[in-house]
Amino acid sequence: MRISLLNQIFREPWMIDPVTAAAQRQVLYGFLMGLEFTPENEEVQGYVTHKQSPKVPQGRKINVVNMEGTMLRDDAGCGMVGTRTLAHRLREADEDPNVIGHILRIDSGGGAANSVPDLAEAIQACQKPVVAFVDGFMCSAAMYAGSYCRHIMANREDNRVGCIGTMIQIADYPRQAKDSMGQVHLRIYADGSEEKNDEFESALENDFKLVKERILNPANEKFKADIRHNRPATRDDQLKGRTYMAKDALGTLIDSIGDFAAAVDKVLELSNINIQKMEELNNLQALPTCHDLQMVDGSVSLNQEQLNEIDTAIGTGTANANAVTEKDSTIAQLQNENASLRSQNEAQATKIADLQRTITELNSKPQAPAPAAHNGNPIAEKGDNDNPEDYCNQLMEELYGK
Repeated sequence: MRISLLNQIFREPWMIDPVTAAAQRQVLYGFLMGLEFTPENEEVQGYVTHKQSPKVPQGRKINVVNMEGTMLRDDAGCGMVGTRTLAHRLREADEDPNVIGHILRIDSGGGAANSVPDLAEAIQACQKPVVAFVDGFMCSAAMYAGSYCRHIMANREDNRVGCIGTMIQIADYPRQAKDSMGQVHLRIYADGSEEKNDEFESALENDFKLVKERILNPANEKFKADIRHNRPATRDDQLKGRTYMAKDALGTLIDSIGDFAAAVDKVLELSNINIQKMEELNNLQALPTCHDLQMVDGSVSLNQEQLNEIDTAIGTGTANANAVTEKDSTIAQLQNENASLRSQNEAQATKIADLQRTITELNSKPQAPAPAAHNGNPIAEKGDNDNPEDYCNQLMEELYGK
């Protein structure tokens, strides 16, 4: 058991908050010193039924999976349950037709980077909604896994969330070193193996470039990209490794703050459609020829006999058919009237547009000059009499001739 745990600790990059990392170092030291740890008897999985919460429908239940402590992919004994086991519990419960949703109760500062994928895939595969309930810490790898849940609720304002970042801890001698007992430690590589372990060898010589470029940075960039995808409201400054109180991450890293009863209510809210589907299926299964119905991907295949029986059960008789036909006729009539009114409105709109266009054209034309005033003299209409001399000559000609 301890060898399996040590392999997981030393082999993988870690996504973990500093408090949990410090505690993990003490556990690791105890293992190395040969201490035996007593397994914890806390239940990893349980259910909320109508007995615990009257809001849960009779015969239905909410699956509760506890994720506590340091996250490891595989079970390591001493009460440390790996995320593969938690993922299996989620998938198994999701297939139970009486389960309407899940609560993933989280109190973890994170753990190994490889502990996330199996659990994340299981959460995404669940047909029933999964609510993450933070009951202490949801940091680093735990934040990563929890981000895949439909809703994240913190139990208290001072719960700790975030710590989005990646680290690695290396403990070894340099390639050539002498310990306190005077023993010499050497690592010798075969010819042609000059790049083997060079990330770690360089890090032991205080050159961290390769271990960052090849191991830490790729894992961290994917971590941040997945958080952005799962939690679009997350701010860029929240992706730099800081840990936040729940009240300061509301609306970004988490969705709400409430107690466990509120988490149950949220599952019921998100499961409403699922409950309706299951009730409809149960009603159909009560019919004689429909007792073996099974829902696949949200749908049911029926033969003609089952369809006829369902029609009879829901009262699809002549009266109902006539009522449906009458309603269809009324709907068709209203749709025709609506189309006619729309046509009239369009015609009126066209006329208004034409009138507006005509007015615009008239206003844009230059106005003709006002006629010259000749004080009412009728002779002025016969020619251009704007010149007074011409006017007089014309008048003399009219009166006396040439």
